[in-house]
Amino acid sequence: MKIILMLMLLFTGTLKAETTWIPISNGGNFIIIPFIPSEKYNQPSNVNLVKLSNGVTITWNDIQHASKYRVEGLDSNGNWVLLRDVDSNSVTFSPLPVGISSIRVMACSYISCANSGLWSNSVALKKQIIFIHTDLLGSPVVETKG
Repeated sequence: MKIILMLMLLFTGTLKAETTWIPISNGGNFIIIPFIPSEKYNQPSNVNLVKLSNGVTITWNDIQHASKYRVEGLDSNGNWVLLRDVDSNSVTFSPLPVGISSIRVMACSYISCANSGLWSNSVALKKQIIFIHTDLLGSPVVETKG
């Protein structure tokens, strides 16, 4: 029994993620499985952006039982693209991802990120001004970025 307990402590001490592990006893044997909630994880809150000299660090509040986080960016075509899966509640991009204007974060289970949580509110990496040029009647003619 002492050996199994020491193995459990050793095994859980090396994990970087905050996965909740459940030991299940079957007589003299133990099986350790990850806890995976039946409901979606809450959206990460307090998503903050800290600008660095040549990049950015993004942090957010930890979600209980989440094993990792998926970070996506909004590209110039308006599509959310995978930037990185991380096992902590922060990520640093140095340099900034090219063509990405906003970032959002979702908590993931031990098994998958597919439909496992709710997305955070997006955070803009940089402000962008779009000028809408009109004709004499006020109808939009062309857009330019400033």
